[in-house]
Amino acid sequence: GIAGAQQAATAAAFAAAGWQVTGTARSAKAGARMTADLETGEGLAAAFDGRDAVVFTLPQDHRAGSMLRMAKAVAGAASAAGVGRLIVNLAGRADPHGKGPLFDDLRAVRDCALSAAVPAVVLEPTVYMDNLLAPWSLPGIQAGTLAYPAAAQVRLAWLSHASLAQAVVAAAAADVTGRSLRLGGPEALSGLDLTAALSARLGRPMAYARIPLDSFAAGLNAAFGAPAGDRIAELYALLDSHPEAMADAPDMAVLGVAAEPFAAFAARHTWA
Repeated sequence: GIAGAQQAATAAAFAAAGWQVTGTARSAKAGARMTADLETGEGLAAAFDGRDAVVFTLPQDHRAGSMLRMAKAVAGAASAAGVGRLIVNLAGRADPHGKGPLFDDLRAVRDCALSAAVPAVVLEPTVYMDNLLAPWSLPGIQAGTLAYPAAAQVRLAWLSHASLAQAVVAAAAADVTGRSLRLGGPEALSGLDLTAALSARLGRPMAYARIPLDSFAAGLNAAFGAPAGDRIAELYALLDSHPEAMADAPDMAVLGVAAEPFAAFAARHTWA
């Protein structure tokens, strides 16, 4: 898939590094050159033919079994096409302490990729800086409050899409197949740290407010349909029992990537 924000940033980074890039989407309207159905596998064989690498970013599809069906379809098509390397971005951490269906799915997709008949590497990023620019976050920031479903003191190694993309490009060539790599930014920042950084960037006082997990889940369920909110809330429930779960990024160095700090990310956006 090339239509999403993570995918578009990754495609741009590959193109900038000199790769010839082709993307898939469900519909040609999304701007992709090829259409494919990630769950049934229809169209994947044609898309993967002759490719040196395939990058698969796991979609936020929370129907029962959907994530694993997609992973199996992609891995099977990549194997059949003789692709040189499969890079799977879980878009989350398959933490061993995580409990619930979402963590079960992330671990199943990871294991599916690493056991496939194609050289594969799995990437497990933390949370994205770019989420703060999304329609559900930016209006609050503009009004003076950063609202997020993690406790104010929990430190996260926030990662930008740009740094994620650099890591994916590096994973296409580095000697890392057969591994699952934990990615993140260069700093473990709390909600209070982010608030201070945004206050300095915007030149006005900022406050931090934790979104209660039940409200967070209910809001996402209303927007995207249940059980999306319940499952995504599992990621933040983990931080209450294991606050260190997304505070590190030990494998960015393995890939030779220096992720951008939050201050640099904040400086290159207008927050308007």
